[in-house]
Amino acid sequence: MTKQISKYIKENIPYYGKIKDKSRYTGVKAKSWSIISDFTRVRDFIKFGVCVATGHRFGSYREGQGGHYYSMGGHGVHSGFSVKNVHLQSGISNKCGGQNVGHNFGEELKRRYGMDYLDILLKETQTYAKDDEWFHVRKIEEVYSLFQELKKGIPRRRLS
Repeated sequence: MTKQISKYIKENIPYYGKIKDKSRYTGVKAKSWSIISDFTRVRDFIKFGVCVATGHRFGSYREGQGGHYYSMGGHGVHSGFSVKNVHLQSGISNKCGGQNVGHNFGEELKRRYGMDYLDILLKETQTYAKDDEWFHVRKIEEVYSLFQELKKGIPRRRLS
């Protein structure tokens, strides 16, 4: 991590140290993925409570994973780290995938967010973003603010 990034984080992101690294990435990118995964899983658990691809009901958001409609590989960092593209998904359907799971995933997204949602996601895959530390710092700040908005609308106990 560069000194400039480190200084910015120290001065502007007091919660940075509380974000757990739980991915294959390191540094700021690991924190970025962790907060995005947590946010999308909590958001979808509160609103829907089921796997986006299989309909499996979860007892807690921790039981699921943050699964991508458009995969990370080949679609760029902008799409891979987008809260629009990541949704609560069971571990089995996230790892195995397959055409049927992909079809069900897409149909459920259209049901949840409207018929044009997949077109919106497709456009996002064509958006270029440089995969650098600043991208991930900005993503952490963006998703943290979304988390705060989400927490205002629900009782604390439901986030467990």
